[in-house]
Amino acid sequence: MELEGRVALVTGAGSGMGRATVGRLVDEGMRVAALDVNAEAVRAVADETGALAVTCDVSDPEQIDAAFAQCVERFGSLDLAHLNAGVAIRWSGDIADLDVAQYHRSVGVNLDGVVYGARGAVRAMRARPEPGDGVIVATASIAGIDPFHPDAIYTIGKQGVIGLIRAIAPNLAPEGIAVHAICPGTTDTGMISESVKGLFRKAGIAMQPPEEIAAAVVHAARAPIESTGSCWVANPGEAPFAFEFNEVGGPDAVLNVPVTAKQS
Repeated sequence: MELEGRVALVTGAGSGMGRATVGRLVDEGMRVAALDVNAEAVRAVADETGALAVTCDVSDPEQIDAAFAQCVERFGSLDLAHLNAGVAIRWSGDIADLDVAQYHRSVGVNLDGVVYGARGAVRAMRARPEPGDGVIVATASIAGIDPFHPDAIYTIGKQGVIGLIRAIAPNLAPEGIAVHAICPGTTDTGMISESVKGLFRKAGIAMQPPEEIAAAVVHAARAPIESTGSCWVANPGEAPFAFEFNEVGGPDAVLNVPVTAKQS
């Protein structure tokens, strides 16, 4: 998709990868709605980039719907949605010690927020005055492909994101709407504590700046519609590449066909 002159919405835009993506998309000539639960942080991003600041908790479907409506009201359309908001919870990794409230917080942002965002994005794209191409890019993680043993709940959310993207891709492709997941390797954001970053440095583990993930989002957004459903691995210092999944096959495959949108 060509980006210049188009409209984008970014969740988790107040810091890290989301903030970097807002800046990159503005530099690409897009008008951007920046969403974050932290009102002060997202206002700072808006002041810096000229984006529209919207305070929004992505785990609340009503707030998500209202944020998409605010974006469309301001800019008249929506062409790209980067569903990026994410959280990490602190626990031992022992499933017996998991706090249920923390579980719901993690899944509510990391998975539910992407589901609600994808729904809102497709509805907004279908409502555009003139039909055209569109892109949804969700931030997953390497943990979405390779289970992360210290945090099984984070793994659930990110593997769920990848499953969602791969499942809806063929349903939306006939409408010209492409969907992609970005799977960042270790990235220098506020989700990683300074003590853990120190351990990474001692172990010689490279951390990429958030701007590399913003570049991966642009890469996915510009990919041809034929690549919809791709999960782009973004490792430090490397160009993003599409992970190749094995086909399971079997007799059930005859039932696994794309869903056609209902005609109004």
